[in-house]
Amino acid sequence: MTTLSNYPVIQLSSNPFFYFILNFMKQNQPLKKTILLLLFLPIVVLAVKTVVDLRKGAAGIPANIIVNTKSTQGPVPSNLWQNLAQGGEEAKDMIQPVISQVKALQPKLIRVDHLYDYYNVYIGPGNYDFSRLDQVVNSILATGAKPMLSISYTPANMAQDNKVANQPTDWNEWSNLVFSTAKRYSVDKKISGIYYEVWNEPDLFGGWHYGRNPSYSTLYSYTATAIQKGASPIPHKIGGPAITAYYSNWIKSLFKLCSKNHIPLDFISWHKYSKNTQDYLNDFENLNKILSDYPQYFNIERLITEVGPNSEPDIWYDNKMSGIHLISLATQLSGKIHKIFPFEIIDGPTKRHDHSLGWGMISHSTNGAKEKPRYYAIQFLNKLQGQRLASTGDGSWVTSLSTKNSQTSQVLLVNYDSRNQHLESVPVTFQNLIPTKYQLKKTPYLGSYTTKIINVTQSVHTENIYMEPNTAILLELTPLSF
Repeated sequence: MTTLSNYPVIQLSSNPFFYFILNFMKQNQPLKKTILLLLFLPIVVLAVKTVVDLRKGAAGIPANIIVNTKSTQGPVPSNLWQNLAQGGEEAKDMIQPVISQVKALQPKLIRVDHLYDYYNVYIGPGNYDFSRLDQVVNSILATGAKPMLSISYTPANMAQDNKVANQPTDWNEWSNLVFSTAKRYSVDKKISGIYYEVWNEPDLFGGWHYGRNPSYSTLYSYTATAIQKGASPIPHKIGGPAITAYYSNWIKSLFKLCSKNHIPLDFISWHKYSKNTQDYLNDFENLNKILSDYPQYFNIERLITEVGPNSEPDIWYDNKMSGIHLISLATQLSGKIHKIFPFEIIDGPTKRHDHSLGWGMISHSTNGAKEKPRYYAIQFLNKLQGQRLASTGDGSWVTSLSTKNSQTSQVLLVNYDSRNQHLESVPVTFQNLIPTKYQLKKTPYLGSYTTKIINVTQSVHTENIYMEPNTAILLELTPLSF
Protein backbone atom coordinates (compact mmCIF):
# COMPACT_ATOMS: atom_id res chain seq x y z
CA MET A 1 0.00 0.00 0.00
CA THR A 2 1.26 3.51 -0.84
CA THR A 3 1.29 5.94 2.09
CA LEU A 4 2.42 9.54 2.40
CA SER A 5 5.44 8.32 4.32
CA ASN A 6 6.63 6.70 1.10
CA TYR A 7 7.07 10.04 -0.64
CA PRO A 8 10.53 11.78 -0.61
CA VAL A 9 11.02 14.68 1.82
CA ILE A 10 12.04 17.97 0.14
CA GLN A 11 15.05 19.42 1.98
CA LEU A 12 14.30 23.15 1.52
CA SER A 13 17.01 24.49 3.79
CA SER A 14 19.76 22.94 1.67
CA ASN A 15 18.75 25.07 -1.36
CA PRO A 16 20.40 28.59 -1.48
CA PHE A 17 17.24 30.24 -2.82
CA PHE A 18 15.04 28.79 -0.07
CA TYR A 19 17.74 29.64 2.53
CA PHE A 20 17.53 33.31 1.51
CA ILE A 21 13.74 33.33 1.68
CA LEU A 22 13.69 31.72 5.12
CA ASN A 23 16.08 34.34 6.53
CA PHE A 24 14.07 37.14 4.93
CA MET A 25 10.87 35.88 6.56
CA LYS A 26 12.51 35.81 9.97
CA GLN A 27 13.15 39.54 9.66
CA ASN A 28 9.73 40.38 8.12
CA GLN A 29 7.14 38.49 10.15
CA PRO A 30 4.04 40.33 8.78
CA LEU A 31 4.91 39.22 5.28
CA LYS A 32 5.60 35.63 6.36
CA LYS A 33 2.15 34.14 5.73
CA THR A 34 1.74 35.82 2.35
CA ILE A 35 5.19 34.76 1.17
CA LEU A 36 4.62 31.19 2.32
CA LEU A 37 1.30 31.01 0.48
CA LEU A 38 2.69 32.42 -2.76
CA LEU A 39 5.86 30.40 -2.57
CA PHE A 40 4.42 26.98 -1.72
CA LEU A 41 1.01 27.04 -3.41
CA PRO A 42 2.33 25.66 -6.73
CA ILE A 43 4.33 23.04 -4.86
CA VAL A 44 1.32 21.99 -2.77
CA VAL A 45 -0.91 21.76 -5.83
CA LEU A 46 1.71 19.71 -7.65
CA ALA A 47 2.21 17.46 -4.62
CA VAL A 48 -1.52 16.84 -4.27
CA LYS A 49 -1.80 16.03 -7.95
CA THR A 50 1.15 13.64 -7.65
CA VAL A 51 -0.40 11.85 -4.68
CA VAL A 52 -3.71 11.44 -6.51
CA ASP A 53 -2.00 10.21 -9.67
CA LEU A 54 0.16 7.76 -7.77
CA ARG A 55 -2.78 6.43 -5.86
CA LYS A 56 -4.68 5.94 -9.10
CA GLY A 57 -1.75 3.94 -10.39
CA ALA A 58 -1.65 1.86 -7.22
CA ALA A 59 -5.36 1.23 -7.41
CA GLY A 60 -5.37 0.00 -10.99
CA ILE A 61 -4.80 0.77 -14.65
CA PRO A 62 -7.55 2.10 -16.92
CA ALA A 63 -8.07 0.36 -20.24
CA ASN A 64 -7.11 1.88 -23.58
CA ILE A 65 -8.03 -0.69 -26.22
CA ILE A 66 -6.26 -0.52 -29.59
CA VAL A 67 -7.33 -3.01 -32.26
CA ASN A 68 -5.41 -3.73 -35.44
CA THR A 69 -8.19 -4.65 -37.86
CA LYS A 70 -5.69 -6.05 -40.40
CA SER A 71 -3.70 -8.35 -38.09
CA THR A 72 -5.38 -11.73 -37.58
CA GLN A 73 -3.94 -14.31 -35.18
CA GLY A 74 -5.73 -17.58 -35.89
CA PRO A 75 -9.26 -18.79 -35.19
CA VAL A 76 -11.47 -17.32 -32.48
CA PRO A 77 -10.61 -19.26 -29.29
CA SER A 78 -14.15 -20.57 -28.74
CA ASN A 79 -12.64 -23.93 -27.75
CA LEU A 80 -11.67 -22.17 -24.53
CA TRP A 81 -15.21 -21.63 -23.23
CA GLN A 82 -17.31 -24.16 -25.19
CA ASN A 83 -16.91 -26.88 -22.57
CA LEU A 84 -19.14 -27.87 -19.68
CA ALA A 85 -18.91 -29.98 -16.54
CA GLN A 86 -21.64 -31.81 -14.67
CA GLY A 87 -21.04 -32.82 -11.08
CA GLY A 88 -22.41 -35.66 -9.04
CA GLU A 89 -25.74 -34.16 -8.05
CA GLU A 90 -27.85 -37.25 -8.79
CA ALA A 91 -27.01 -40.82 -9.77
CA LYS A 92 -28.86 -40.60 -13.08
CA ASP A 93 -28.59 -39.06 -16.54
CA MET A 94 -29.13 -35.38 -15.66
CA ILE A 95 -28.25 -34.12 -19.14
CA GLN A 96 -31.05 -35.86 -21.04
CA PRO A 97 -33.88 -33.52 -19.90
CA VAL A 98 -31.93 -30.42 -21.02
CA ILE A 99 -30.31 -31.68 -24.24
CA SER A 100 -31.83 -28.95 -26.42
CA GLN A 101 -30.80 -26.19 -23.98
CA VAL A 102 -27.26 -27.51 -23.75
CA LYS A 103 -27.00 -28.00 -27.52
CA ALA A 104 -27.75 -24.30 -28.00
CA LEU A 105 -24.47 -23.50 -26.23
CA GLN A 106 -22.49 -25.35 -28.96
CA PRO A 107 -20.41 -27.39 -26.48
CA LYS A 108 -17.27 -29.17 -27.65
CA LEU A 109 -16.66 -31.29 -24.54
CA ILE A 110 -18.86 -32.25 -21.61
CA ARG A 111 -17.18 -33.64 -18.52
CA VAL A 112 -18.82 -36.16 -16.17
CA ASP A 113 -17.41 -37.92 -13.11
CA HIS A 114 -18.66 -40.56 -10.64
CA LEU A 115 -18.63 -43.09 -13.48
CA TYR A 116 -18.39 -46.20 -11.34
CA ASP A 117 -19.98 -45.34 -8.00
CA TYR A 118 -23.05 -43.66 -9.55
CA TYR A 119 -23.80 -45.78 -12.59
CA ASN A 120 -23.21 -49.27 -11.15
CA VAL A 121 -20.85 -50.35 -13.94
CA TYR A 122 -18.86 -52.84 -11.85
CA ILE A 123 -20.86 -55.89 -10.85
CA GLY A 124 -17.89 -58.11 -10.07
CA PRO A 125 -14.62 -59.35 -11.60
CA GLY A 126 -15.05 -59.30 -15.38
CA ASN A 127 -18.76 -58.52 -15.02
CA TYR A 128 -19.76 -55.02 -16.11
CA ASP A 129 -23.04 -53.24 -16.84
CA PHE A 130 -22.59 -50.05 -18.90
CA SER A 131 -26.28 -49.44 -19.57
CA ARG A 132 -26.69 -46.49 -17.20
CA LEU A 133 -23.41 -44.87 -18.20
CA ASP A 134 -24.38 -45.40 -21.85
CA GLN A 135 -27.38 -43.17 -21.31
CA VAL A 136 -25.17 -40.34 -20.06
CA VAL A 137 -22.70 -40.70 -22.93
CA ASN A 138 -25.53 -40.82 -25.48
CA SER A 139 -27.01 -37.62 -24.04
CA ILE A 140 -23.64 -35.89 -24.30
CA LEU A 141 -23.34 -36.92 -27.95
CA ALA A 142 -26.88 -35.67 -28.60
CA THR A 143 -25.79 -32.15 -27.57
CA GLY A 144 -23.11 -32.20 -30.27
CA ALA A 145 -20.28 -32.55 -27.76
CA LYS A 146 -17.73 -35.26 -27.13
CA PRO A 147 -17.46 -36.80 -23.66
CA MET A 148 -14.72 -36.15 -21.17
CA LEU A 149 -14.85 -39.15 -18.86
CA SER A 150 -13.34 -38.49 -15.46
CA ILE A 151 -12.32 -42.02 -14.49
CA SER A 152 -13.70 -42.17 -10.94
CA TYR A 153 -14.35 -43.53 -8.36
CA THR A 154 -13.33 -46.97 -7.17
CA PRO A 155 -16.63 -48.79 -6.48
CA ALA A 156 -17.07 -49.90 -2.87
CA ASN A 157 -17.02 -53.61 -3.77
CA MET A 158 -13.55 -53.18 -5.26
CA ALA A 159 -12.08 -50.70 -2.77
CA GLN A 160 -10.15 -51.16 0.44
CA ASP A 161 -12.40 -51.05 3.50
CA ASN A 162 -15.36 -51.17 1.09
CA LYS A 163 -15.17 -47.38 0.87
CA VAL A 164 -15.82 -45.59 -2.42
CA ALA A 165 -12.72 -43.86 -3.89
CA ASN A 166 -10.25 -45.83 -1.75
CA GLN A 167 -7.33 -47.66 -3.31
CA PRO A 168 -8.40 -50.82 -5.18
CA THR A 169 -7.86 -54.10 -3.39
CA ASP A 170 -6.64 -55.52 -6.71
CA TRP A 171 -4.96 -53.25 -9.26
CA ASN A 172 -5.48 -55.80 -12.02
CA GLU A 173 -9.24 -55.73 -11.42
CA TRP A 174 -9.15 -51.93 -11.61
CA SER A 175 -7.12 -52.04 -14.83
CA ASN A 176 -9.59 -54.48 -16.40
CA LEU A 177 -12.50 -52.20 -15.54
CA VAL A 178 -10.78 -49.15 -17.01
CA PHE A 179 -9.67 -51.08 -20.12
CA SER A 180 -13.26 -52.22 -20.71
CA THR A 181 -14.57 -48.67 -20.27
CA ALA A 182 -12.14 -47.20 -22.79
CA LYS A 183 -12.76 -50.01 -25.27
CA ARG A 184 -16.53 -49.66 -25.04
CA TYR A 185 -16.68 -45.95 -25.80
CA SER A 186 -13.67 -45.40 -28.05
CA VAL A 187 -13.64 -48.66 -30.02
CA ASP A 188 -17.02 -50.38 -29.76
CA LYS A 189 -19.05 -47.15 -30.04
CA LYS A 190 -16.42 -45.57 -32.33
CA ILE A 191 -16.35 -42.24 -30.51
CA SER A 192 -13.25 -40.41 -31.66
CA GLY A 193 -11.74 -37.66 -29.53
CA ILE A 194 -12.78 -38.74 -26.03
CA TYR A 195 -10.83 -37.10 -23.21
CA TYR A 196 -10.07 -39.54 -20.41
CA GLU A 197 -9.20 -37.74 -17.17
CA VAL A 198 -7.62 -39.84 -14.44
CA TRP A 199 -9.78 -39.27 -11.36
CA ASN A 200 -11.61 -36.27 -10.00
CA GLU A 201 -9.98 -34.29 -7.19
CA PRO A 202 -7.70 -37.08 -5.95
CA ASP A 203 -6.41 -34.88 -3.13
CA LEU A 204 -9.96 -34.84 -1.76
CA PHE A 205 -11.70 -38.04 -2.86
CA GLY A 206 -9.73 -41.05 -1.68
CA GLY A 207 -7.04 -38.99 0.02
CA TRP A 208 -4.45 -39.69 -2.68
CA HIS A 209 -0.99 -38.14 -2.53
CA TYR A 210 1.60 -37.26 -5.14
CA GLY A 211 4.53 -38.43 -3.01
CA ARG A 212 3.31 -41.17 -0.67
CA ASN A 213 0.62 -43.83 -0.28
CA PRO A 214 -2.04 -44.02 -1.39
CA SER A 215 -0.09 -42.92 -4.43
CA TYR A 216 -1.67 -40.99 -7.27
CA SER A 217 1.37 -41.95 -9.36
CA THR A 218 0.39 -45.60 -9.00
CA LEU A 219 -3.23 -44.78 -9.78
CA TYR A 220 -2.27 -42.80 -12.87
CA SER A 221 0.15 -45.46 -14.13
CA TYR A 222 -2.39 -48.28 -14.02
CA THR A 223 -5.26 -46.15 -15.28
CA ALA A 224 -3.49 -44.41 -18.18
CA THR A 225 -1.93 -47.67 -19.37
CA ALA A 226 -5.32 -49.41 -19.33
CA ILE A 227 -6.97 -46.52 -21.21
CA GLN A 228 -4.29 -46.53 -23.89
CA LYS A 229 -4.70 -50.27 -24.45
CA GLY A 230 -8.50 -50.12 -24.44
CA ALA A 231 -9.02 -47.03 -26.60
CA SER A 232 -6.38 -47.61 -29.30
CA PRO A 233 -6.33 -47.15 -32.22
CA ILE A 234 -9.22 -44.64 -32.03
CA PRO A 235 -7.92 -41.08 -31.36
CA HIS A 236 -8.28 -40.11 -27.72
CA LYS A 237 -6.50 -38.10 -25.01
CA ILE A 238 -5.36 -39.02 -21.51
CA GLY A 239 -4.42 -36.71 -18.65
CA GLY A 240 -4.90 -35.47 -15.11
CA PRO A 241 -4.58 -34.93 -12.18
CA ALA A 242 -7.80 -32.85 -11.82
CA ILE A 243 -6.75 -31.62 -8.37
CA THR A 244 -8.94 -29.28 -6.31
CA ALA A 245 -6.64 -26.32 -7.11
CA TYR A 246 -3.38 -25.71 -8.92
CA TYR A 247 -0.54 -27.34 -6.93
CA SER A 248 2.89 -27.26 -8.53
CA ASN A 249 4.16 -30.39 -6.79
CA TRP A 250 1.32 -32.49 -8.18
CA ILE A 251 2.02 -31.29 -11.72
CA LYS A 252 5.78 -31.79 -11.42
CA SER A 253 5.25 -35.28 -10.02
CA LEU A 254 3.05 -36.20 -12.99
CA PHE A 255 5.56 -34.82 -15.48
CA LYS A 256 8.36 -36.83 -13.86
CA LEU A 257 6.32 -40.02 -13.76
CA CYS A 258 5.19 -39.89 -17.38
CA SER A 259 8.45 -38.69 -18.91
CA LYS A 260 10.51 -41.31 -17.06
CA ASN A 261 8.17 -44.25 -17.72
CA HIS A 262 6.83 -43.27 -21.16
CA ILE A 263 3.25 -43.14 -19.88
CA PRO A 264 0.81 -41.15 -22.04
CA LEU A 265 0.06 -37.62 -20.87
CA ASP A 266 -1.81 -35.47 -23.38
CA PHE A 267 -3.18 -32.80 -21.05
CA ILE A 268 -2.87 -31.55 -17.51
CA SER A 269 -5.91 -30.47 -15.53
CA TRP A 270 -6.82 -28.78 -12.30
CA HIS A 271 -9.81 -26.97 -10.77
CA LYS A 272 -10.09 -23.31 -9.86
CA TYR A 273 -12.73 -21.47 -7.90
CA SER A 274 -11.99 -17.82 -7.20
CA LYS A 275 -13.64 -14.44 -7.64
CA ASN A 276 -10.21 -12.91 -8.21
CA THR A 277 -9.32 -13.46 -11.88
CA GLN A 278 -5.68 -12.70 -11.12
CA ASP A 279 -5.53 -16.03 -9.26
CA TYR A 280 -6.08 -17.84 -12.57
CA LEU A 281 -3.29 -15.87 -14.22
CA ASN A 282 -0.95 -16.57 -11.32
CA ASP A 283 -1.54 -20.31 -11.79
CA PHE A 284 -0.67 -19.95 -15.46
CA GLU A 285 2.58 -18.13 -14.62
CA ASN A 286 3.51 -20.78 -12.06
CA LEU A 287 2.85 -23.50 -14.61
CA ASN A 288 5.15 -21.80 -17.10
CA LYS A 289 7.97 -21.94 -14.56
CA ILE A 290 7.54 -25.70 -14.30
CA LEU A 291 7.31 -26.17 -18.04
CA SER A 292 10.72 -24.57 -18.49
CA ASP A 293 12.13 -27.67 -16.77
CA TYR A 294 10.04 -30.05 -18.91
CA PRO A 295 10.35 -28.73 -22.47
CA GLN A 296 8.81 -31.93 -23.87
CA TYR A 297 5.52 -30.82 -22.30
CA PHE A 298 5.72 -27.15 -23.27
CA ASN A 299 2.79 -27.40 -25.70
CA ILE A 300 0.70 -29.76 -23.57
CA GLU A 301 -2.99 -28.92 -23.32
CA ARG A 302 -3.85 -26.97 -20.19
CA LEU A 303 -7.35 -27.59 -18.91
CA ILE A 304 -9.18 -26.12 -15.93
CA THR A 305 -11.86 -28.78 -15.74
CA GLU A 306 -13.97 -27.06 -13.09
CA VAL A 307 -14.28 -23.27 -13.04
CA GLY A 308 -16.43 -20.94 -10.99
CA PRO A 309 -16.38 -17.93 -8.67
CA ASN A 310 -16.80 -20.03 -5.52
CA SER A 311 -16.42 -23.71 -4.64
CA GLU A 312 -19.13 -23.22 -2.03
CA PRO A 313 -22.77 -22.38 -2.71
CA ASP A 314 -23.01 -18.73 -3.69
CA ILE A 315 -25.84 -16.47 -4.80
CA TRP A 316 -23.57 -15.33 -7.65
CA TYR A 317 -24.49 -18.53 -9.49
CA ASP A 318 -28.08 -17.29 -9.68
CA ASN A 319 -27.32 -13.76 -10.89
CA LYS A 320 -25.28 -11.98 -13.55
CA MET A 321 -22.07 -11.91 -11.49
CA SER A 322 -21.23 -15.50 -12.44
CA GLY A 323 -21.76 -14.57 -16.10
CA ILE A 324 -19.54 -11.48 -15.97
CA HIS A 325 -16.93 -13.52 -14.11
CA LEU A 326 -16.94 -16.13 -16.91
CA ILE A 327 -16.77 -13.51 -19.69
CA SER A 328 -13.83 -11.83 -17.94
CA LEU A 329 -12.02 -15.17 -17.60
CA ALA A 330 -12.53 -15.86 -21.30
CA THR A 331 -10.88 -12.56 -22.27
CA GLN A 332 -7.95 -13.01 -19.89
CA LEU A 333 -7.21 -16.72 -20.32
CA SER A 334 -7.45 -16.77 -24.11
CA GLY A 335 -4.09 -17.85 -25.53
CA LYS A 336 -2.94 -19.10 -22.13
CA ILE A 337 -5.33 -21.93 -21.21
CA HIS A 338 -6.73 -24.28 -23.85
CA LYS A 339 -10.05 -25.16 -22.22
CA ILE A 340 -12.09 -24.16 -19.20
CA PHE A 341 -15.14 -26.08 -17.98
CA PRO A 342 -17.68 -23.94 -16.14
CA PHE A 343 -19.10 -25.97 -13.27
CA GLU A 344 -21.86 -27.01 -13.63
CA ILE A 345 -24.62 -27.55 -16.18
CA ILE A 346 -27.61 -28.36 -13.95
CA ASP A 347 -28.35 -27.60 -10.32
CA GLY A 348 -28.98 -30.32 -7.82
CA PRO A 349 -32.53 -30.89 -6.58
CA THR A 350 -32.20 -29.01 -3.27
CA LYS A 351 -31.52 -25.41 -2.37
CA ARG A 352 -28.28 -24.58 -0.57
CA HIS A 353 -27.85 -23.20 2.90
CA ASP A 354 -27.56 -19.64 1.55
CA HIS A 355 -30.84 -20.10 -0.36
CA SER A 356 -29.04 -20.21 -3.70
CA LEU A 357 -30.20 -22.80 -6.19
CA GLY A 358 -26.74 -24.25 -6.81
CA TRP A 359 -23.74 -24.05 -9.15
CA GLY A 360 -25.73 -24.79 -12.30
CA MET A 361 -26.30 -22.74 -15.45
CA ILE A 362 -29.74 -24.31 -15.63
CA SER A 363 -31.95 -24.77 -12.60
CA HIS A 364 -33.11 -28.24 -11.62
CA SER A 365 -36.37 -29.50 -13.10
CA THR A 366 -38.00 -29.03 -9.71
CA ASN A 367 -37.21 -25.32 -10.13
CA GLY A 368 -38.34 -25.12 -13.74
CA ALA A 369 -35.13 -26.04 -15.64
CA LYS A 370 -34.62 -22.33 -16.33
CA GLU A 371 -31.50 -20.83 -17.88
CA LYS A 372 -29.54 -18.63 -15.51
CA PRO A 373 -27.34 -15.63 -16.45
CA ARG A 374 -24.14 -17.68 -16.83
CA TYR A 375 -25.90 -19.75 -19.49
CA TYR A 376 -26.41 -16.57 -21.50
CA ALA A 377 -22.77 -15.58 -20.93
CA ILE A 378 -21.68 -18.53 -23.07
CA GLN A 379 -24.17 -17.55 -25.78
CA PHE A 380 -22.79 -14.02 -25.59
CA LEU A 381 -19.22 -15.28 -26.02
CA ASN A 382 -20.35 -17.41 -28.95
CA LYS A 383 -21.18 -14.22 -30.88
CA LEU A 384 -17.45 -13.89 -31.52
CA GLN A 385 -16.72 -15.45 -34.90
CA GLY A 386 -13.93 -15.73 -37.45
CA GLN A 387 -10.31 -14.86 -36.69
CA ARG A 388 -8.80 -13.30 -33.60
CA LEU A 389 -7.42 -9.78 -34.03
CA ALA A 390 -4.29 -8.34 -32.45
CA SER A 391 -5.20 -5.86 -29.73
CA THR A 392 -3.58 -4.16 -26.74
CA GLY A 393 -4.54 -2.01 -23.80
CA ASP A 394 -6.43 -4.15 -21.30
CA GLY A 395 -6.69 -2.57 -17.88
CA SER A 396 -7.06 -3.74 -14.32
CA TRP A 397 -10.84 -4.07 -14.61
CA VAL A 398 -11.74 -3.77 -18.28
CA THR A 399 -10.40 -6.55 -20.50
CA SER A 400 -11.16 -7.41 -24.09
CA LEU A 401 -11.13 -9.94 -26.90
CA SER A 402 -11.13 -8.82 -30.54
CA THR A 403 -12.04 -10.75 -33.67
CA LYS A 404 -12.62 -10.30 -37.40
CA ASN A 405 -15.77 -11.93 -38.78
CA SER A 406 -15.70 -11.45 -42.56
CA GLN A 407 -15.62 -7.63 -42.91
CA THR A 408 -16.84 -6.98 -39.35
CA SER A 409 -14.41 -6.13 -36.56
CA GLN A 410 -15.70 -7.34 -33.20
CA VAL A 411 -14.49 -6.12 -29.81
CA LEU A 412 -15.80 -7.71 -26.62
CA LEU A 413 -15.34 -5.53 -23.54
CA VAL A 414 -16.00 -6.62 -19.98
CA ASN A 415 -15.72 -4.53 -16.83
CA TYR A 416 -15.43 -6.98 -13.94
CA ASP A 417 -15.14 -5.86 -10.33
CA SER A 418 -16.00 -8.31 -7.55
CA ARG A 419 -16.76 -5.34 -5.28
CA ASN A 420 -19.25 -3.94 -7.84
CA GLN A 421 -17.79 -0.42 -7.66
CA HIS A 422 -15.59 0.37 -10.64
CA LEU A 423 -16.94 2.31 -13.62
CA GLU A 424 -14.87 3.48 -16.56
CA SER A 425 -15.00 5.30 -19.87
CA VAL A 426 -12.96 3.14 -22.23
CA PRO A 427 -11.40 4.44 -25.47
CA VAL A 428 -11.53 1.77 -28.19
CA THR A 429 -9.40 2.57 -31.25
CA PHE A 430 -9.79 0.71 -34.54
CA GLN A 431 -6.65 0.91 -36.68
CA ASN A 432 -6.12 0.29 -40.43
CA LEU A 433 -9.68 1.06 -41.45
CA ILE A 434 -10.74 1.85 -45.01
CA PRO A 435 -12.26 5.39 -45.03
CA THR A 436 -15.97 4.92 -45.64
CA LYS A 437 -19.24 4.77 -43.73
CA TYR A 438 -19.54 2.11 -41.03
CA GLN A 439 -22.28 0.72 -38.88
CA LEU A 440 -21.37 0.41 -35.20
CA LYS A 441 -23.52 -2.12 -33.36
CA LYS A 442 -23.40 -2.23 -29.56
CA THR A 443 -24.79 -5.34 -27.87
CA PRO A 444 -24.74 -5.40 -24.06
CA TYR A 445 -24.68 -8.68 -22.17
CA LEU A 446 -28.29 -9.37 -21.11
CA GLY A 447 -29.51 -6.35 -23.08
CA SER A 448 -30.76 -5.12 -26.47
CA TYR A 449 -28.45 -3.84 -29.17
CA THR A 450 -28.28 -0.34 -30.66
CA THR A 451 -26.71 0.85 -33.92
CA LYS A 452 -25.38 4.08 -35.39
CA ILE A 453 -23.69 5.15 -38.61
CA ILE A 454 -20.15 6.52 -38.49
CA ASN A 455 -18.39 8.37 -41.29
CA VAL A 456 -14.73 7.36 -41.02
CA THR A 457 -12.48 9.74 -42.97
CA GLN A 458 -9.12 8.40 -41.82
CA SER A 459 -7.62 4.97 -41.18
CA VAL A 460 -8.14 5.28 -37.42
CA HIS A 461 -11.35 5.69 -35.45
CA THR A 462 -11.88 5.88 -31.68
CA GLU A 463 -15.07 5.26 -29.73
CA ASN A 464 -15.39 6.02 -26.02
CA ILE A 465 -17.48 3.36 -24.31
CA TYR A 466 -18.90 4.09 -20.88
CA MET A 467 -19.06 0.95 -18.75
CA GLU A 468 -20.91 0.52 -15.47
CA PRO A 469 -19.53 -1.99 -12.95
CA ASN A 470 -19.91 -5.61 -14.02
CA THR A 471 -21.11 -5.06 -17.54
CA ALA A 472 -20.01 -6.44 -20.90
CA ILE A 473 -20.50 -5.00 -24.38
CA LEU A 474 -19.87 -6.40 -27.84
CA LEU A 475 -18.91 -3.78 -30.44
CA GLU A 476 -19.27 -4.72 -34.10
CA LEU A 477 -17.89 -2.31 -36.72
CA THR A 478 -19.01 -3.14 -40.27
CA PRO A 479 -18.22 -1.13 -43.44
CA LEU A 480 -21.32 -0.21 -45.43
CA SER A 481 -19.33 -0.14 -48.67
CA PHE A 482 -15.91 -1.53 -49.60
